[in-house]
Amino acid sequence: MALSLSAEQKELLKIFKIEEQYVIPPYQRPYSWEYDHCFQLYNDLVKAFDSKQDYFIGNIIIAKANNNKETLEVVDGQQRLITSMLLFKVLFLFQPEIKVLQHLLEKEDWEGTNTVSRVRSDVFEANDGISLSEVLKYDLNKIESRYSTVIDKNDKLIERLCKSRFEANILYFYNWVKFFKDRRQDLKDFTSYILTQVYLLPIELSGNTQDEANEKALVIFETINNRGMNLEDADIFKAKLYNKAKNIQEEKIFIDLWTDFKASCDSLNLNIDDIFRYYSHIIRGKEGITLSETNLREFFINEKFSPLELKKYKDVLADLFKILEILETLNQEKIRSTETAKWLQIIDAYTNQYPRYAIVNYLYVNQLTIDGSFDNFLKSLIRFIFYQGSTSTVKFEIYNIIKQTSSGITIGSYFREEITSEYFNFLGRLKKGFALLAFYINEDHALTNYNIDKIINLKDQKMLSEDWKEKELADIIDSLGNFLILDIPKKNIGFNKKSQYYNSSNIPEIKNLFSNGDFTYNNFRSRDTLLKNRLVKFFKE
Repeated sequence: MALSLSAEQKELLKIFKIEEQYVIPPYQRPYSWEYDHCFQLYNDLVKAFDSKQDYFIGNIIIAKANNNKETLEVVDGQQRLITSMLLFKVLFLFQPEIKVLQHLLEKEDWEGTNTVSRVRSDVFEANDGISLSEVLKYDLNKIESRYSTVIDKNDKLIERLCKSRFEANILYFYNWVKFFKDRRQDLKDFTSYILTQVYLLPIELSGNTQDEANEKALVIFETINNRGMNLEDADIFKAKLYNKAKNIQEEKIFIDLWTDFKASCDSLNLNIDDIFRYYSHIIRGKEGITLSETNLREFFINEKFSPLELKKYKDVLADLFKILEILETLNQEKIRSTETAKWLQIIDAYTNQYPRYAIVNYLYVNQLTIDGSFDNFLKSLIRFIFYQGSTSTVKFEIYNIIKQTSSGITIGSYFREEITSEYFNFLGRLKKGFALLAFYINEDHALTNYNIDKIINLKDQKMLSEDWKEKELADIIDSLGNFLILDIPKKNIGFNKKSQYYNSSNIPEIKNLFSNGDFTYNNFRSRDTLLKNRLVKFFKE
């Protein structure tokens, strides 16, 4: 694919004084620059102006269709373009005699009867188009009125009172430019400097159609972002899916589906990239891939088996919604009083995400069936990861587990015939997970809410009975026998008060902990041995 790329650094005057209109396409993220971004830009501009140095803002990536001469789609750079527009607007309000600023803000439509904004936002995740248009219509009286309405007694802007991100930022620029104008005599020179000595690098990709131009622009966008710019992979994937919908005139359907998908991710406190990561492991399982993972963007954009290439956009979204349903089901299951919840809570105590990829894949392949087979799968997974310890190297066997599950193969039990109680002398980062496992082995159902407490802490040294003397508490406090799973809140109380407090528990093991009136060193040793033997039985079977 020939890219037909052109790139030449241009001053802002030439960037905005053109015949076309810049359009932020629907699949883009909403405008998001905040105070820090705007202040850094403005402060940098003032410093560069005072030192008589040119200033480079950055690049923008544009898709231009040969069959549509009126618009330029902004694939990357909307934050810089829109923020520049807001600054131009404020400069024009203070200097209405500089007519060139007005020409940068708006252009005549093709009939020459009306004017339209130089930048238009069609972003569907927010009302960016309406909000931007509204602030660009402010006159000086309106902006002064709005500013006085949204500041506190210290002249600090209260952002929550602003109607939009656009209004907040234009009010910041109003305050800064007003301060500049009131204290200096060279605002006109500063304006001229911004227009003629501040630069952007427009990277323009052209094609016979908008889709062709967009595809080329996305190649450049992906390449630039793979070199380290901090943008989400989900934006690339969203653009790909949007173009698939656009090709069959179903943009509005896609917008509704994607909006619902994003809202569901937000409600689960999940990043969209996280869902695509789960999706990648499901695909890897189907393809039988057990090698190390590639970059998420490379996986979905470049691999021949990527669903973004092979599937219809509705089918991809159906897969993503299914993953969301699985994650929501797991969240609900973990807080139920069931056997399955026991094993899920234990896996949650593990130290990385890899076991969760295997669980989501299992439920995806098995149509979200939660039964005894699923419980056995979870127990096998627990045996494997907890025996291996807290390490990212578990991922290689997890890849194999995912592959087996995707092929309908029941994974092994991961029993460890060679294991002894000495294995649990040093629990490392998994001590809380092992404590939870040792507790739940003897329980039929999970606690809907639990806390983990230590019976003895270093501060309790003076409260302990005679048989604790000369014992190294530092070694004991992180031992299995010192951990308790509570069905009551954890309290920061001394050892001498715990007997009475633990008596309020409904768990016999906790209520009986001080049954002899004290918790001696021998009690600890007995309890530690008991819990380790439980674990040995679980791993050895």
